[in-house]
Amino acid sequence: LVAEMTEKSFSMLANDKLERDITRLVDGEYVGGIVGGERYADCPRLTEYVVSLTRHLPPLLNNELVNLQSTMPKLDTTASMGTLRVYDRNTRLGAESLLSAPSSEDAIKRPFGVICGDGEDAETDSRRLTAMLFLSVKDSDANELGGGVTVENEVKYGGVCDRMILLRSDLCSHRQEPWKGNAEDDKASCVTVHFVKETV
Repeated sequence: LVAEMTEKSFSMLANDKLERDITRLVDGEYVGGIVGGERYADCPRLTEYVVSLTRHLPPLLNNELVNLQSTMPKLDTTASMGTLRVYDRNTRLGAESLLSAPSSEDAIKRPFGVICGDGEDAETDSRRLTAMLFLSVKDSDANELGGGVTVENEVKYGGVCDRMILLRSDLCSHRQEPWKGNAEDDKASCVTVHFVKETV
């Protein structure tokens, strides 16, 4: 399944089904929503993954929340938000040469932030848990190829193939690290599913 999802994510990029993320222009990233309905044919395996994860993970976590007497609200078992992010090394290199990007990695580090944000909209944002599944052609060395997530306390989780990282959408300050890749591993992707709080 992971191999099919990886292949489909790269196919979506090749067939212009994703849009360039202009907020991260120099990183060579493309993004698109994972939705059903008329767009199901664009990415059936990815859509099925989002639906299946939404159906099965929240009930398990909700039971644990009760057992732990957690203050986190229960998660909806029927609704979520799915996105696909694809990283393309050739696009990144082209953008760097055009924009004369700084060579120092510290100069281009992304800022830390919470998925729900910290503005007025954060209070009405229903996202509570985020699952990021990293897809690449093979297991990769995150130190060499990039990708993954850094939590604000500088703990890093590499974006290796088939790794899922769970974050509290409303509390965990983090940044998603850009994929660098190399000549052999020039693409990678990440499927992100935001689970929302249960409506009363």
